Amino acid sequence: WYQRRVREAVVSTQSTGAYFQEQDERNKGRTMEELEVQSILQQQAADRAKKFQMERHSELEADKRSAQMVKEEEDEFQRYADAVIETAKERGRPVGPLIKAKNAGAGGGNGPIFEGKSNLRPSYQANDAYGNQLPRFANGAAKRVNELSSTSKRLGFVW
Repeated sequence: WYQRRVREAVVSTQSTGAYFQEQDERNKGRTMEELEVQSILQQQAADRAKKFQMERHSELEADKRSAQMVKEEEDEFQRYADAVIETAKERGRPVGPLIKAKNAGAGGGNGPIFEGKSNLRPSYQANDAYGNQLPRFANGAAKRVNELSSTSKRLGFVW
C-alpha cells in the first residue's frame, strides 16, 4: 500500500513538473506575442503623431502663403487707391469716400483689424479673437417672443 502511494506521488510529481514546464513555454510565447503587439501599437502611435505634425506643419505653411498673398493684394490695392485718389483730386472730385474705402482691412467697418482673419475689419467690437461678424437683423420669431414677454421692459431691451 505504501509503495503504491509513493509510486503515485512520484508519477504525479513528474506529471506536475511537465505541466508547469508546458505552462511556462505557453507563457513565454504569450509574452513574446504581447511584446510584438505592444511594439506594433507604439509604432502606430508614433506614425500617427508624425502624420499629425506634418499635417499641422503644412497647414501653417499654407496659412503663411495665404497671409503673404493677402498682404501683396492689399499693397496692390493701396497703390491703385492712391492713384485713383490723386486722379480724383486733380479733377476736383470729392475724395472722402475713396479715402474711407482705402482704409486697411476688409469688411468696411470701423472696428479693429483682426490680423488672423485676413485683416477683416468688422463693423462692431467683437468679444472674441475670431472676428466673426453677426447679422444686423432679428428674425420674426425673436420679435414675437419679445412682443409676448414683458421681461424686455424690465431689462431695458429696446427691440
